Amino acid sequence: MILADWDAAVFRAIHHGMHHRWLDPVMAALTEPGPWKIPLLVLVAALFLMLRRRRGAIGLVVLALTIAASDQLSSHVLKPMFRRVRPSSTLHDTLPLFGIRHSWSFPSSHAANFFAAAPVTSAVFPEVAVFAYVYAAAVCFSRVYVGDHYPSDVLGGAILGVALGLLGRKAFRRAVRTIEPRGAAPPAGEMTSSIRAVARGEKAPSGGP
Repeated sequence: MILADWDAAVFRAIHHGMHHRWLDPVMAALTEPGPWKIPLLVLVAALFLMLRRRRGAIGLVVLALTIAASDQLSSHVLKPMFRRVRPSSTLHDTLPLFGIRHSWSFPSSHAANFFAAAPVTSAVFPEVAVFAYVYAAAVCFSRVYVGDHYPSDVLGGAILGVALGLLGRKAFRRAVRTIEPRGAAPPAGEMTSSIRAVARGEKAPSGGP
């Protein structure tokens, strides 16, 4: 009972207390990008393939499988198991941006999917790790803001997503080690040192004792 009261109180603090007219379209776009969804997915796929090539292709496959597992587990296994009604249906003072939804609420599939994607994306592009997690958190926040989920819904989804995402990251790294050739070229700095040593008539370092 105490947890339910806390959940409703935090929900109202975000859904009502942080409500601003200018923020509505931003939160709505984070929750449901609408016509931009397909172009954004195509752009992400293109970046994976163009910037990381073979690793990007492996990462893209692992990412798709990880999100699929997250979505299926959250939507078709856990939601029917917990059967939690959405706040827009149980709280009389909600103003849901997308209307009253009658599907189950716990856990949030949006939270699960985006947090599942973050570890895999970070493994492929370490430089965007912070952005990946911040973006996932922003999507979670938007789910409460628009009135579709309680805070505990997105928290549960985030925990599920991170767990699956870490498994996906592990699978990606193992796949890279398996598929990439073992005799890959040494780093540019090491290669340059070896070339200079040979030019001076010295023996190139073997890396042994």
